[in-house]
Amino acid sequence: MHDACSNNDLKYASIFIKSKFTPPGPLGLPFIGNLHQLDQSSLHTSLWNLTKPYGPIVSLRFGFNSVVVISSASLAKEVLKTQDLSFCDRPSFIGQRKLTYDGIDMAFSPYNEHWREMRKIFTLHLFSPKRVQSFRYIREEEVSSAMKTIHDLALSSKPINLSEMMKNLTTTIMMQVTFGKRYHYNQDELERKKFIGLINEVQAYLVDLYVSDIWPGLPFVGLVDRLMGKTNRLEKCFRDHDSFYQKLIDERLNNPQKDKSIHEEAEDDVIDILLQLVKDKLFNLTHDHIKAMLMDVLVAGTDTGASIVVWAMASLIRNPKVMQKAQEEVRNMIRKKSKIDEDDLPRLPYLKAVIKETMRLYPPAPLLVPRETRKDSNVHGYEIKQKTLVYVNAWAIGRDPKSWDNPEEFLPERFISGCHINFKGNDFDLIPFGAGRRICPGMSIGVIMVELLLANLLYMFDWGLLDGLRKEDIDFDAMPGITMHKRNELCLLAHKSISNPPGPPGLPFIGNLHQLDQSSLHTSLWNLTKPYGPIVSLRFGFNSAVVISSASLAKEVMKTQDLTFCDRPLFIGQKKLSYNGLDITFAPYNEHWREMRKIFSFHLFSPKRVQSFSAIRTIHDLALSSEKVNLSEMMKNSMSNVMMRVCFGKWYNYQNGLERKKVVGLINEVQAHLVDLYVSDIWPGLPFVGLVDRLMGKTNRLEKCFQDLDSFYQQLIDERLIMPQKLDKSYEEDKDDVIDILLQLVKDNIFSLTHDHIKAMLMDVLVAGTDTSAATVVWAMASLIKNPKVMKKAQEEVRVVIGKKFKIDEDDLSRLTYLKAVIKETMRLYPPTPLLVPRETRNDAIVHGYKVKKKTIVYVNAWAIGRDPKSWESPEEFLPERFLGCDIDFKGNDYELIPFGAGRRICPGMSLGIVIVELLLANLLYLFDWGLPDGMTKEDIDFDATSGITMHKRKELCLLARVES
Repeated sequence: MHDACSNNDLKYASIFIKSKFTPPGPLGLPFIGNLHQLDQSSLHTSLWNLTKPYGPIVSLRFGFNSVVVISSASLAKEVLKTQDLSFCDRPSFIGQRKLTYDGIDMAFSPYNEHWREMRKIFTLHLFSPKRVQSFRYIREEEVSSAMKTIHDLALSSKPINLSEMMKNLTTTIMMQVTFGKRYHYNQDELERKKFIGLINEVQAYLVDLYVSDIWPGLPFVGLVDRLMGKTNRLEKCFRDHDSFYQKLIDERLNNPQKDKSIHEEAEDDVIDILLQLVKDKLFNLTHDHIKAMLMDVLVAGTDTGASIVVWAMASLIRNPKVMQKAQEEVRNMIRKKSKIDEDDLPRLPYLKAVIKETMRLYPPAPLLVPRETRKDSNVHGYEIKQKTLVYVNAWAIGRDPKSWDNPEEFLPERFISGCHINFKGNDFDLIPFGAGRRICPGMSIGVIMVELLLANLLYMFDWGLLDGLRKEDIDFDAMPGITMHKRNELCLLAHKSISNPPGPPGLPFIGNLHQLDQSSLHTSLWNLTKPYGPIVSLRFGFNSAVVISSASLAKEVMKTQDLTFCDRPLFIGQKKLSYNGLDITFAPYNEHWREMRKIFSFHLFSPKRVQSFSAIRTIHDLALSSEKVNLSEMMKNSMSNVMMRVCFGKWYNYQNGLERKKVVGLINEVQAHLVDLYVSDIWPGLPFVGLVDRLMGKTNRLEKCFQDLDSFYQQLIDERLIMPQKLDKSYEEDKDDVIDILLQLVKDNIFSLTHDHIKAMLMDVLVAGTDTSAATVVWAMASLIKNPKVMKKAQEEVRVVIGKKFKIDEDDLSRLTYLKAVIKETMRLYPPTPLLVPRETRNDAIVHGYKVKKKTIVYVNAWAIGRDPKSWESPEEFLPERFLGCDIDFKGNDYELIPFGAGRRICPGMSLGIVIVELLLANLLYLFDWGLPDGMTKEDIDFDATSGITMHKRKELCLLARVES
């Protein structure tokens, strides 16, 4: 009896007392083993603290389950490589078995023929290098969208919950990769939250241990799980999970063609690929297999990337020198780009070292996914029985002082300078993704996502702590779960990185001058800058320049920060011809400019004054004697006549051919000198540059042009002073012209004006008024001839609305809504001043998060903004209908359409110019039918433009006119 008792005691005790052949470990209690010694809230640290007194391989018991914990790189290599085949099974716990459809996924499937088939699907079809690359556009687009959200929060100084935002972002990316749906942050909120909640619930059940898992085979344990509610909750989670995936499969089967209109590069997503494999019968797959694999992709993909980025940012905030070094690398290496794309990542070795160091200290799955032995094995001289649970503590290995110097310090430098340690499964000191047969097959897509995200966070923003916090206050406690998330969410303040705007690299000394086509500067600038975004920096010799190409940034420059951006660069030609900036167009922003603005707004171009010029504009006859009408020449002559009459009461009609040609030639010459850049403009302050301009003849030609212009204006002023009453008063409606008004202001001493001020202002009116209106009418007529249906509609309107009249006058214009739409559409596509008049910053400024220094030249590309697909549908088509029922106007409040500029520097003669264009175009369409010369078709009309401040049609527009009967 005594012997029998002794034998039973020994048999019972053998469960709890370590054999000398099993690995060492702490003694457990009967029935529960070592469960009471574990802290489930941080299992990896709990296991490390429990096992480190016993060495790198330790045995434990969890209820009836034998467990071995591996905590060194050498033994991890033994388990994951040398004896990988013996250690590559998975334990089948209740939650995992249920949610993986009885283990038919890959992550939790037992090692068998089915698993090998799943592995092939993942490596060859889902996450092959080519397939990972095909998802690039999704990653880059979603990261860019997240950066915009952060940018908006940064501008309002709101805290950014990086933990939440990164999880939302990685979830959005993986949902698009997996089944092509996009649930954006702050959009589709209900559906997005529902999905994320489901993923979180699944992750929780995958690590939850049931009583049936701890004491398998014990009677009634299943009943205990049911009474505790665990079974019912798991069943509900599974039903929700299954229903969600089945709905996705049904949607794809019912509508196999996804909407790929957004991206031409869009390829099949994961669900497409798997359904195709079912159809092709290459593998024995059912819908349950697809659901199980979708679970693997989503659970692993959404969580791990987000956690790595958050741990990396927490570590960088805690280590500001490392942060500075990482930011210096991305900013110096990448330079003038609006964002980092995947092509840039190979050039960022320190960033990659930061990510390695993050995964060393904070591996996303700190215990990897538990393995189970397939047969008895021997490791490090110890027996490991079949069906033993094996935890490889990647967290502990990453902090092992035998593998790492100063293991608790965050030192990315340890991975630089000839260190070839990587996380791809060959270096067992660093195994965040595991190794061997069971290494994570989605590692490549996960790493690219992390690198792209972290690189953009560091490139685009400077980061700081919330008020009242110090770096020492950042905690590094982790949450329980398969993935190690930071317990307390990481909330930071972002400040847009104050760097120069992106832009193409230039050459020493000349900058970007060699990349410009001076014959079409607006299109050249657009082609040069569009790869870099809506704000781009360039250098022209010694001059810093910024090009603005979007409506939102045009508003920022011309409204929000108008006072900072309202100066003018004073180039040699402009300075000379504007009498050292005494005009309004080229004058620097100062008290003098404000005085000039008052004169233009209240005295020259007030609504009442514009109306007083009515008779002058409506007396022109169009020449009908010629079979072919040169509209380009005729419109320019007509406009110059109008503006000369408006300015100084003289009429140079075709009968005054010689004098008229002389005046028009002088205006053309002035316009050319106003846009001509001198060597002294490009490299100001450089010795002898003035001499170069003189040797090239540029200085002498400018001086001669100025003398001719000055002499012309002085003659007009002298005539008016000698004979105050104009010679031609044949129209009762005639009021004082511009020169009368200005001379009266001199006489009244209301403003401090000299004759030079008058000449400078006359130059503004003549140059701007003659050119811009003529160009607009010609572009409109060219567009109408090219689009006969639009021409017909416009002519029908003017003829039906006006009825039988000799000609259209200004009272008729308000009733011609389609004509006005035609003019708006013309100015959208062919703004008279495509780059507006260049501005110059008065102070340092921040635009779109970029630094724009004082004295920077600013070009607002109105031509590019008018063709921006973000603002306009079918932007290259001539569609006046887009303005019918639309409130967009060109008066400086709608920045999608800014042919006259906006803000303080908006063209003061806009109202006069618009009335002239409307009146001219209305009469052209009302009085005549238009056609092309013999042998020409509408396709032969070209739309190339000349260079200059004003965008004229390069080839003159010659048409046939027939009088409408």
